[in-house]
Amino acid sequence: MEERNFNQSPYYDNDEIDLYELWLVLKRRKKVVLSITFILTFFAVLYCFLASPVYRTKTSIYPLGENKTGGLSSLLSSLPISLPIGGKTGLTVEAVLESRTLKERVIKDLNLLPKLFPDKWDSINHRWKVEKDKEPTMLDGVKELDKLMSVSTDKKTGILTLTVDFKNDPEMAYKIAQTALVEARKILNEKSFSLAKRYRIYVGKQLKIAEEKLKQVERIYRDFVSGKIREVPLVFGTDSKDYGKLYGELMVKKKRLELLKESKINPEEVAKLESEVEKIKERLNRLRDSKPTYVSLPDYQLNLQKIQAQMDIAEALFETLVKEYEMAKAQEMKEQISFQVIDPPYVPDRDKPYKPKKALIIAVGFVSGLFLGIFAAFFKEWLDNVRKRHKGEMDNA
Repeated sequence: MEERNFNQSPYYDNDEIDLYELWLVLKRRKKVVLSITFILTFFAVLYCFLASPVYRTKTSIYPLGENKTGGLSSLLSSLPISLPIGGKTGLTVEAVLESRTLKERVIKDLNLLPKLFPDKWDSINHRWKVEKDKEPTMLDGVKELDKLMSVSTDKKTGILTLTVDFKNDPEMAYKIAQTALVEARKILNEKSFSLAKRYRIYVGKQLKIAEEKLKQVERIYRDFVSGKIREVPLVFGTDSKDYGKLYGELMVKKKRLELLKESKINPEEVAKLESEVEKIKERLNRLRDSKPTYVSLPDYQLNLQKIQAQMDIAEALFETLVKEYEMAKAQEMKEQISFQVIDPPYVPDRDKPYKPKKALIIAVGFVSGLFLGIFAAFFKEWLDNVRKRHKGEMDNA
């Protein structure tokens, strides 16, 4: 039986890490660790004091009218017509805020090119320092401003956040954000000349014409009753009230048909609406050509009947167009794209710039220097051991 020798030294695995030995290495190489840590911390502090301060402002806005249906389907929603149009409109508040057009307007309004390229601008003589062909263009300004402006969207709430950063000038950061909101509203108003708006303008013009005709008929009635005229002109037929309603309906359907043809999206609906227009025309022709049943009436009663018929036509036409105009305005409101400012932009505190974050940069510099110093200490220790071993092998040889 093999006897165990208890006087042998304990066994240590060569792969086991001796923490005390590591500590001794760091203690011997503390100058390397401290010097590298000091150098990186010093450069971090130097950067904090030399870097230009960057100021940030934010504004939160809520888009209005973006989740409505497309222009033509919204316009024709009062008709029994189904159109394969849906989803979001092509123009959105986010797209406008990120557009080149908006940035160009902001640059022009605030004369931003000298501030975006201060190294190339002579502030004393108010001219560019560089040659004419090397002067910054509007496109260069847009690219530079694009780096300073950003738009983010909260998918849950739909709220947009416009962020603007600017070096050295907190007031300018505020002005850029404020001007961007103003110009965004202008662009949305300019681009929202949709079919619904055109239709509302058309109905509004026809409504004014109908109103003038109604007033004209009322004047004729007063003149007839007061004895200024003996004969009442213009007799439309026996069923004058139906004639006025049909005439108003014909006008609005013809305009809808015109817009639908212009869109070129649904030939079947165009054909259907054309058929409806033709039927209305036929009904109007029958009313216009129908011969009234004449009875023996005194001239006064006959003319009174005529003026009453014209009054019915004018009132029916005016009533039809008023209803259509209110519907057109409602449809146009659905098509409008705008936004509501929830949190307006603010002037950043000059003593509290967004960048550089001094405390964070110094802390990162110190920690990075410490880890790099420790790595350098162990690397130098390993390198010295390799040299000693190599020298011992040479001496033994």
